[in-house]
Amino acid sequence: MVSVEELMGQVIDSEMEVISKELSKALEEALNLVKQKRDSVERTYTAKMQEMVTKAKEEIEGERARLDIEVKRAVLGEKNYWLNKVYEGTIKSLGTVKNSQGYKQGLESVLKRELRDGSIVYCSEDEVDQVQKMIKGLKAKAEVRSDPKIMGGVKIQYSDVGLVRDYSLNLILDQVFESLKPKIAEILFGEM
Repeated sequence: MVSVEELMGQVIDSEMEVISKELSKALEEALNLVKQKRDSVERTYTAKMQEMVTKAKEEIEGERARLDIEVKRAVLGEKNYWLNKVYEGTIKSLGTVKNSQGYKQGLESVLKRELRDGSIVYCSEDEVDQVQKMIKGLKAKAEVRSDPKIMGGVKIQYSDVGLVRDYSLNLILDQVFESLKPKIAEILFGEM
């Protein structure tokens, strides 16, 4: 027969085994619950961190784009400044061109070809006398007026048909300078 103590030992062992199994299950469930919560928190904060990193990248890219635009504007401003300096230098050297024999012959050729009686010829203030002499030499009847906006050359107005032909140095210089701007920029800045 089994003694009470042995019986108690068996019951205690059996209950301990049941309790141990239950505690193992409870521990496993608790660990799973902790793991799930940890994974959930990790996913949440990982998403938040990714969002913050993405936002920071976008801000950096936006700032980079803004700075690129500012740099391009500054460079363009400098380029335009120096191109304008070249243009101003060209305008200052027009006196040499206007005193040349080729210029005078070209001006006379334009007047010979385009002038009609009754026309009005506009020219720079310093060329009025010269243009009047040319018109007299051509034996044409035309009025000569000075135009302070004209640097050189002439504009011929045909009043009878309402037409003005522009042979001024202003127009020629603007057209030539505009077409040569890329070459001038290449010379000044090493660009095409």
